[in-house]
Amino acid sequence: MGPVSYSSETYDLSQVELSGYYEAENTTPSLEGYFCFNPASSVVGDQRDPFRKIFMPLIYLLMFVLGTVGNALVLVILERFKRSRTTTENFLFHLTLANLALLLTFPFSVVESLAGWVFGTFLCKILSAVHKINFYCSSMLLGCIAVDRYLAIVYAIHTYRKRRARSIHLTCMAVWLSSLLLTLPDLIFMEVWTDESNRSICYFPEVGIHGNNVWLATRFLYHSVGFFVPLLVMCYCYMAIVRTLCQSQRLQRQKAVRVAILVTGVFLLCWSPYHIVIFLNTLTKLEAFTKSCLLEDQLDTAIMVTEAIGFTHCCLNPILYAFIGVKFRNDFFRILQELGCISQDTLQEILEVTRKGSGIESDNTTSISTF
Repeated sequence: MGPVSYSSETYDLSQVELSGYYEAENTTPSLEGYFCFNPASSVVGDQRDPFRKIFMPLIYLLMFVLGTVGNALVLVILERFKRSRTTTENFLFHLTLANLALLLTFPFSVVESLAGWVFGTFLCKILSAVHKINFYCSSMLLGCIAVDRYLAIVYAIHTYRKRRARSIHLTCMAVWLSSLLLTLPDLIFMEVWTDESNRSICYFPEVGIHGNNVWLATRFLYHSVGFFVPLLVMCYCYMAIVRTLCQSQRLQRQKAVRVAILVTGVFLLCWSPYHIVIFLNTLTKLEAFTKSCLLEDQLDTAIMVTEAIGFTHCCLNPILYAFIGVKFRNDFFRILQELGCISQDTLQEILEVTRKGSGIESDNTTSISTF
């Protein structure tokens, strides 16, 4: 995940910019022959430059602030009540780490959008890898959370919820390792190229048949492993959960149905536009469409916009997977009480209202309350 520049063919070499690190693919054996020149004659290019240099950096700075605060708060609460974590909360802990690692790269994206790539080849490779690692990791962990809820609610496997935390962390380690392996092409192939005006870009070279094949393979994995497979897993698991919970009359279960739909819907709404656009970009690269400077410019702008929409998912995750949960909210109020922000009596009143409103006897009862 990260701001992406695919093929900014409407810009001359002195104005080529990378809106990110890991998906820049605007290369051929001769870079000069690949770009459209004379942006001054392109009204679209002129109009997009302020958008890229002013609006997008502000958006990423806003997401950096809001997302970092929200995810850091989730991380503090989960670590503070580590002993009472549920299986879902253990997955949530690793998901939060992935979100934070991604958010911490946003300042580099802001600088890059304003001044080009100024951080050298090493950081080009590392930050490119960080983006993709955390994209894959986040998607797969969302799938793990869906499977966790599916087993706990549909099959009511109590032994599953009581299994040792070590097995959960081993699963998460496997997710991180798989994400790292999927990112190896970026660590190997990402390069920095500098034009005659001394402006640099960080890009994924497609020179020769091998470079093109590697790019196609990484793009296929990006579409499938990073989006479609986790989405299918989430849809199947949450549909089964909805069918199971609809048979119950308990208020808490009915609330969980709405949350399950919300979780899947937000993931779909955030990332579907982006993957549709980069799929069109892939078809353009394969020359399924007739190439034109206008088409490339429009796709490049669409990539920037839809990717920013996708990144809002990092900011929404703390709300969807934490603050909606009864147990998490109660832990949050306990921390406020420990910090002296609220009194013990106020805390007890809040906990009592929460128990009555959710229809459960304890904030540590069922897996449903952890949605």
